[in-house]
Amino acid sequence: MIDLVKLLLLAGDGGNGRVSFRREKYVPKGGPNGGDGGNGGSVIIRGNKNISTLKEYAGQVYYEAEQGQLGGDKNKYGKKGASVVLEVPIGTKIYIIAENEIARKRRTKYGTDKLLKWEEITHEKYYLDAEGQRPDPRKDTEVCSVEPSVDKRDTYLEDGFDTYSDAPANDLLIDETVPKHELITILEDGQEVVVCQGGFGGRGNDRFKGPAETTPLLAEYGTEGEKRLVLLELKLLADVGLVGFPNAGKSTLLSIVTKARPKIANYPFTTLEPHLGVLTTKDNAREIVIADIPGLIEGASEGKGLGHDFLRHIENTKALLYVLSLDESLIYDTSLTDEDKVEQLWQQYKSLEKELFSHNPEMKEKKSLVSVNKIDLYSDELKEAITARFDAEGLTVHLFSGVTGIGLPELTDALVHEL
Repeated sequence: MIDLVKLLLLAGDGGNGRVSFRREKYVPKGGPNGGDGGNGGSVIIRGNKNISTLKEYAGQVYYEAEQGQLGGDKNKYGKKGASVVLEVPIGTKIYIIAENEIARKRRTKYGTDKLLKWEEITHEKYYLDAEGQRPDPRKDTEVCSVEPSVDKRDTYLEDGFDTYSDAPANDLLIDETVPKHELITILEDGQEVVVCQGGFGGRGNDRFKGPAETTPLLAEYGTEGEKRLVLLELKLLADVGLVGFPNAGKSTLLSIVTKARPKIANYPFTTLEPHLGVLTTKDNAREIVIADIPGLIEGASEGKGLGHDFLRHIENTKALLYVLSLDESLIYDTSLTDEDKVEQLWQQYKSLEKELFSHNPEMKEKKSLVSVNKIDLYSDELKEAITARFDAEGLTVHLFSGVTGIGLPELTDALVHEL
């Protein structure tokens, strides 16, 4: 599953205004008639409920909207540049890593709520010696990090966007030394945000005529479009996240209580990407979205195994359901007492908690339930010992079997009640 990408997004610059003069028969010295340049296209991100991953953007480096065209003679406006629309799944979070100065100005003034107006931008004129000449290229503004600073010059990146060109997206996301600005999360189908606003077209020389300047050889450059290096991160939007070690039976549980069809097999890491299913309550009054998160291993919070790639999916869930289980070799191991087996389950629970809380301490605030799978293989004495141990720790444990269905009605009722 492609759930994290790095993209350079470039809005189109505005087209330059034109310097031109009327050239008609019997009008040898016509006045200025240079038209305004066209506005540059913007880069827009739009939510689409029918998309589930960011795979369309895997391997892409940048997206660039069209430039505004040069103004025409006879006071004709230059053609406006076409915008680029990137469609993303619901739940996509947009982070800014670096941006040019005009983008920084809008972000610090308006966020994503408004676009800059023409009068809020500095417009630079160019001067020609004669009609038909080309102006010198306009110099682009500096590229800045998003780190807050009293003096914005402190945030200039000497190598511009190339500063982060070789850095993988995941490294940028987890590296706390790299400043990041969380711009917005796409939460609705059709929701749009202008991530990079296109530049404004420059005014043509007709705009500068007057009694003191009847043949102006000046016009305006188009303004620079916004440019940003961004991370797009997809986080699943689910009510409940299933958390457990590999082969605990999370996929089986999801397939039984919902209509999801994740891959199921008797070996670790059958779930290599998150799966969603919908649990409908008995009275059909509510639907609960359940996410099967790939199995964790010790050290996941440090990046081991599937590590950070999937721990972050749990952050958006409203509640956690810990799914514990004993391997059959342990269940039937006669050298182990019931107390030994219960301790194995308790240590599973504590290890899972440790990995989650190490990744994000705020997960301690989430509602949670604890369950134990495969109880069709447990003796009555073992089941009683499990319940007693978790009760002693102040936790209610829900025993179930993903094979026979024992305990599942009680477990789903508890989930509904918790939410």
